[in-house]
Amino acid sequence: MRILQVTAGLNEGGVERGTLEMAAFIISQGSESIVASNGGKLVAKLKQSGATHIQLPLVRRDPVSILINALRLRRFIKSAQIDLVHARSRAPAWSAWLACRLAGVKMITTFHGTHKIQNRIKRLYNSSMVRGERVIAISEFIKTHVIENYSVSESLIDIAPRGFDEEEFNPDHVSEQDTKTTRQGLGLSESDFIITLPGRLTRWKGQTIFLQALAHLKEHSWQALIVGGAGEKEAYQRELKTLANSLGIGNRVHFLGSQSKITKFYAISDIVVSASIEPEAFGRVAVEAQAMKKPIIASAHGGSLETVQDGVTGWLYPADSPTALAEKLLLAIENKSDLNAVGQRARQWVEKNYTINQMCNSEWDAYEKLLKT
Repeated sequence: MRILQVTAGLNEGGVERGTLEMAAFIISQGSESIVASNGGKLVAKLKQSGATHIQLPLVRRDPVSILINALRLRRFIKSAQIDLVHARSRAPAWSAWLACRLAGVKMITTFHGTHKIQNRIKRLYNSSMVRGERVIAISEFIKTHVIENYSVSESLIDIAPRGFDEEEFNPDHVSEQDTKTTRQGLGLSESDFIITLPGRLTRWKGQTIFLQALAHLKEHSWQALIVGGAGEKEAYQRELKTLANSLGIGNRVHFLGSQSKITKFYAISDIVVSASIEPEAFGRVAVEAQAMKKPIIASAHGGSLETVQDGVTGWLYPADSPTALAEKLLLAIENKSDLNAVGQRARQWVEKNYTINQMCNSEWDAYEKLLKT
């Protein structure tokens, strides 16, 4: 088969990672893998997997650009004899839908996020993600969202939870010397209790909640790592640093920016936090932390309700509550000797349910269902 994935760009993010992971899997199945996007820094990695990249300005959202991109895609679909199109983001999905209608080729979509619905126009724009013959949801939470907001039949929805790379997110692949070097580089001692919050610096990821929770624990010995880039939100980063200082914890909170190798920071952590104040569509942080044998404390909504076993592989707390988060952190601090057993259970849990191979097999199964109809 020749399978074309269509997305806005190939920079950072869960959509992009899923696109690359599936591109490689398609090749492993003996099929031809092609991705159309506006490009980005992950194109080189995509090509290394053996996939082909087609550069198109699919990031543009205006109706004229969507129509022009649709005509370009139709021409490519016909010339390359594409068997199936898989759309992963909204504006490209509109172009792909039009192109597939014109070319007579089947289309499937992956619904990666909730996409805010402020009005009818926004709902219509978002609906490109349910215009394929089948829809892949990345969690049960997203499946429910699609059914309730876009009136899609449950029989047309397949679930393919996101997965972690078993080789990359493996604590056995991080040496004691690596962890020692990482700690020393941050000025951390072996006795420091390390609390890590990964995620890009954007308000809904809950960094302010995290800092307010830490302020309740000033009498305890801990150091906190905030790992994530600010991008264009440098003002928000300054706001966070100001907040940390005003709470009297500025000297114990380390802003590390974007990191290409996050596993070393998971490795030195005692506990990992996902403090999102809006529901995560899936939430890779929770799965990656557990894969690294680290207990996770996550806000109790969205995908975290599926990926975290409360009291078994980590803990859930009411979202947007600094006090509740502080209570869970205190539980971890006061029971540090038990965290290793929690981490062991966490690794077993995600190995069983959330690997890249499982994710890709689920998407492949959805392809086969569609092509057999």
